[in-house]
Amino acid sequence: MGQHSARGPAAEVELEPEKPRRPRRTWAQRSVLLLSCSLVLGLLGSAGVLGYVYSKYSRLPRIELGGTLTERTGSDEPQNFLLVGIDSAANLAEDDPARQGRDSISGLRSDTMMVLRIDPGSEQAALLSLPRDLWVPMASGGNQRINAAIEIGGPRELIDTIEGYLGIPINHYVQVDFAGFRDLVDAIDGVEVWFEHPARDRRSGLAVEQPGCIALGPEQALAYVRSRQYEQYVDGRWRTDPTADLGRISRQQDFIVRSLRRAVSKGIRNPVTLDNLIDVALDTVTVDDVLTADDIAHLGVRFRSFDPNSLALHSLAVEDDVVGGALVLRLRALESQATLDLFRGTDAADIAPEGVRVRVLNGSGETGQAGGASTDLVAAGFIAAGTGEAERFDIERTVVRYLPGQEAAADLVARHLVGGADLEAVDAQEQGADVVLVTGRDFAGVRAEPAAATSTSVPSGATSTTQLGTTSSSTTTSVIGVAPDPPPGVDC
Repeated sequence: MGQHSARGPAAEVELEPEKPRRPRRTWAQRSVLLLSCSLVLGLLGSAGVLGYVYSKYSRLPRIELGGTLTERTGSDEPQNFLLVGIDSAANLAEDDPARQGRDSISGLRSDTMMVLRIDPGSEQAALLSLPRDLWVPMASGGNQRINAAIEIGGPRELIDTIEGYLGIPINHYVQVDFAGFRDLVDAIDGVEVWFEHPARDRRSGLAVEQPGCIALGPEQALAYVRSRQYEQYVDGRWRTDPTADLGRISRQQDFIVRSLRRAVSKGIRNPVTLDNLIDVALDTVTVDDVLTADDIAHLGVRFRSFDPNSLALHSLAVEDDVVGGALVLRLRALESQATLDLFRGTDAADIAPEGVRVRVLNGSGETGQAGGASTDLVAAGFIAAGTGEAERFDIERTVVRYLPGQEAAADLVARHLVGGADLEAVDAQEQGADVVLVTGRDFAGVRAEPAAATSTSVPSGATSTTQLGTTSSSTTTSVIGVAPDPPPGVDC
């Protein structure tokens, strides 16, 4: 199939004409993915000459985050970059709806958030996209969508919220304002994307009139990566992508890899080409004050031969929910555990009772049950975090409650119980406890040694509940609409 432009002829599909672009960039701020990753990975390959790195580094605006970021122990240790696309009211057009309810100076919001994990030792990189509608407990208190964190308390609030809720340490921070997105795409002469069907988004302005390998220029690339009302023309009618924001994440990740391949093919390792790309990116990027030119130079040496195709892409398992009449996404913590552990740099096999603080609540009403269970858990090696009464005394099934990041600890506690337990993810936890054991009427005591790990439970409120030690489950994972690969023989 031949290559086409995004505005090529269409014999059977009629699209509304694209609206003229506003004088000031508006939706551009919603496209952190290409710019931030191209910047970071581009900088990784740019550090052949230390003096060059210092000259470029001196142009980077910096934000003071010392004391908030997690310190690394060595230059070759894995590190996590939090990449954030900001939706700044200062750069919005006067008539942009995003201005509503915001001051033109302080109206700052994060729209797209990703964690880029770089391992200099193995020369590997992984990317985790965080859904903007993920419902989380804020570090400063209360619950909100995660994209509200910056508006509430700036980058520090977002970093503390991610570290506290997801357990992912953040070593560096990169903030991008997307006024320069189109210039970056233009600098690599556009990005080719495979479309299985004609596609459109009448809000973002995306208009792909025919299937095939389409070269997206600056305007259409911007419309593509920001699309949240994506439609495809299939079997004679327009069909809306049911995956919504999760589908957007998948398409954005696909676009990242394609854009990086394009940058390499255009000569990203050519000093002149690379210098032009970095100059474009530096105009819209702010980094933390802990990141140094030496850090960039060291990473550049390690990743000078980085292959964009080796970038590992990850997403969280989530499910739809409604809070106060608003649609949100809930984390499915156990199904996300392997991904979260990767970005946490932890191994569930390393969890030991000596590192787990357990609070016990009596949920059966049996006198002395909480105290006895706590004593037995301490004998098995756990740390006592107090006892108390549950919200009621008629709980049938024993449950272990945990915050995201403590899934392995909760599972270990459950395996130490004679009758097992259900695992329940919660948004808030008893102070001083890693997990909370709520005894039920089926509570039968504590084992000195844990039972073998045969299966795990899903968070409360998910599509099913699987008891420890059983194998029945009807859990279904959220499906993300992945942008399809071109057919064999098509170079796109």
